[in-house]
Amino acid sequence: MKVIEVAVPVPLNKTFHYLPHENTDAENAAGKRVKIQFGKRVMTGYALSVCESGDNTFKLKPVNEIIDNEKVITRESVELAKYISENYVCSLGEAMASIIPPAMKAPKRKPKDNFVSEENSYDAKHILNNEQRNAVEAINKSISAKNSGKFLMFGVTASGKTEVYLNSIEHALNLGRSAIMLIPEISLTTQFVDIVTKRFGDKVGVWHSAISNTEKYKLYMKAKNGEIKIMLGARSAVFAPFENIGLIIIDEEHEHTYKQEQKPSYDAREVAFWRGNYHGATIVLGSATPSLESYKDALENKLTLIELPERIDKKQLPDVKVLSLKDRIYGRSLLLPETIGAISKTLAKKEQIIVFLNRRGYSPSIMCRKCGSVYQCPNCSISMVYHRNPDSLKCHYCGENKKLPVVCSVCQSKEISVFGTGTQKVEDELKKMFPGAKIFRLDGDTASSKETYSNAYKGIKSEEYDILLGTQMIAKGFDFPRVSLVCVIDADTSLYLPDFKSAEKTFQLITQVAGRCGRGDMPGNVIVQTGYPEHYAIRHAKKHDFTAFYKAETEHRKKLFYPPYCAVAKVAVRNKDEGKAEGDSEKLFVLIEGFVKSSELPIKLLGPAPAYIARLHNTYRRHIIIKGNKEDILKIAPLINGYKQSAGTQISIEIMPSDLI
Repeated sequence: MKVIEVAVPVPLNKTFHYLPHENTDAENAAGKRVKIQFGKRVMTGYALSVCESGDNTFKLKPVNEIIDNEKVITRESVELAKYISENYVCSLGEAMASIIPPAMKAPKRKPKDNFVSEENSYDAKHILNNEQRNAVEAINKSISAKNSGKFLMFGVTASGKTEVYLNSIEHALNLGRSAIMLIPEISLTTQFVDIVTKRFGDKVGVWHSAISNTEKYKLYMKAKNGEIKIMLGARSAVFAPFENIGLIIIDEEHEHTYKQEQKPSYDAREVAFWRGNYHGATIVLGSATPSLESYKDALENKLTLIELPERIDKKQLPDVKVLSLKDRIYGRSLLLPETIGAISKTLAKKEQIIVFLNRRGYSPSIMCRKCGSVYQCPNCSISMVYHRNPDSLKCHYCGENKKLPVVCSVCQSKEISVFGTGTQKVEDELKKMFPGAKIFRLDGDTASSKETYSNAYKGIKSEEYDILLGTQMIAKGFDFPRVSLVCVIDADTSLYLPDFKSAEKTFQLITQVAGRCGRGDMPGNVIVQTGYPEHYAIRHAKKHDFTAFYKAETEHRKKLFYPPYCAVAKVAVRNKDEGKAEGDSEKLFVLIEGFVKSSELPIKLLGPAPAYIARLHNTYRRHIIIKGNKEDILKIAPLINGYKQSAGTQISIEIMPSDLI
């Protein structure tokens, strides 16, 4: 009798067999998603193949339901799932669930199209300068050759990378091939959809987490059936089921959002390389501040380096002025006098301003002035953030919400003060200082839907707003020609976090947000307020000098043996019982240490130590850090997965995490 082999998205690295659904043959299920009974749960599984059963079919359960009318599982998707399973320490079923979303559902009625057909209607093709032309020629040559070329396009902000992307996409389409363009944040979607759909009309699909499961299904099938040729979207758009990919673009390739944090913790850049090799497609990574790993690969000719060293039309990069917060008188304005003067002058000239602070809320903490205690989240070992309108305390990690206390819970004193600065507090101060200015705040509190991003983009573009204030979601991609001033209120929010990437992230954020100004006819000016003006990340960002920063930072990384000179893995041990979390992490560390020594692996171990936020969602967390080459780290994974932990302990391993905190 024939049975169906099903991959199930659970952490068991094997497939399972099921009988065909009643009144259907097994072949009808192969290549489709199926509803199955797995233990006590009904789950979505992936019917990979049909095989002959042995004599034990009486033990097997039948498939509950075949979800798809057409096949959605291809040979490529199964091979890609095997690659993800082997390289990111997850089961085949978990990998399949990241490639083909289990929750996608077919629409009940015939869908209406979201896109107006406008065949290549975008007339404003820009004339390319020499650097852009050379870039397009090199990329297009690779697309034509189907040689899986890999490029790093290192171009300063406003150097015209987008136009290079569009010309290369057009070339791929002219050859009858498809293209995927990844962008790091949903906040950039409005702008890119605008640009790309004007150029390519109804050939474009847009994929990101905010679209419904029905929309996902429609888009998935359009891509699979060749009805669209370009998929534009965030990280998971890399899995678009095109059958003949010619080009994959990863814009702002340095962004940590390309790394999935939950299991399976895949990296969209590495998945793109795998798919590029599979299809003979060209991969283009683009950034003004490349990741150290990508830039090192380019210097070692593992990627072909394309440089766009100047802005379009020879426009000057903005002038950056660094102001020391050490000079600020405590209790006075968050903005230094020079910053206030610059904002005032810019508003008088009817030009626009971006104000950047990578911390939302009103104040990061409230403290009792009498006993010094800080109000902490009851579920997490982190201070709660004070928010205004209405007055409340919020934990930005677990979502806990509390009323602002009237008295200190420790000493009952009424001397409670708020400390530090968030975007709400900056907004209040800007409104008081510049009552005539129209301000749009874009951060995690205001950006509840994709409409918010769209409103911010359209409002600034149409000059409805004078000041765009926000967190890191405003630091990249946005192109507003009338923005002539950028103010970084506190450049140090990420500088001294206990993570090996803190200096790199600080340099990237300052450089990227600085690049938002001076893109039009007026010159750009940037003010950076910092408590550490002498730090090399700040000094090199002031000069827009990536290569000098790269040199300084890689010297540190080499001494301390961190990427790009090795791979790292983060083993997280979690339990609601602090003693069990500690005990399991200690035992697991001894086990790994013994294996490393007996196998003579060139591996370095750190820990076990409490995570930066030691308690999260009432769960205690301890980390073990493994440093070495990726192949050796993966040899340790079966040992970790096989460890018999205490009741309630969860253990996960993340390869090349975006941070170690």
